[in-house]
Amino acid sequence: MATRKSGRPRKSLWSITGPTPRLLFGAFAIAAIGLLGLTPKTLFGLSIAWPYAALWGAVGWGRVGMSLRPMILLIAFGLIQDISFNAPLGCFVIVNLVVYGFSAWIAGMFDVMNEPLVAVIAPILQFISGFLVLWLMASALEDHAVRATPLFAAFLTTGVIYAACHRLFDLGRAPGESVGQTT
Repeated sequence: MATRKSGRPRKSLWSITGPTPRLLFGAFAIAAIGLLGLTPKTLFGLSIAWPYAALWGAVGWGRVGMSLRPMILLIAFGLIQDISFNAPLGCFVIVNLVVYGFSAWIAGMFDVMNEPLVAVIAPILQFISGFLVLWLMASALEDHAVRATPLFAAFLTTGVIYAACHRLFDLGRAPGESVGQTT
């Protein structure tokens, strides 16, 4: 990390960026991954499990609490997912909002920013809850238990990529909260 002449480390551009640009950047990343997901997903004849990118936003954006702007984006992404997966309208909206609410609830109960164990286990539980809700809704709509293997593969892909790039979906602070303010 670069240092100033005074010897203090210089803050990165991302660390001083407010929640709105972070939210927009995360939304762009979700949209880009979602658009790439509409292409054929095979590599050397093997099928690739594509991640549910909107869940990254639901988990990451919920860490600062409930806010209207992330919820609107998650509803929009959910409707787009419903259309692209030929699901009944509202299915992915429900999944995204359940995970977002669960993430906000856990963030309100625990210190998800500073407790390493909670910071690792909470997203895993949130992704499990999202995929469980998705599996239950798909099974209810099909009138039988749907295969869980494709969902499990997508769950693993979603979780591994989130672990690598979770900072993209960290709003840093709640929208409207000033820099340095603690809750």
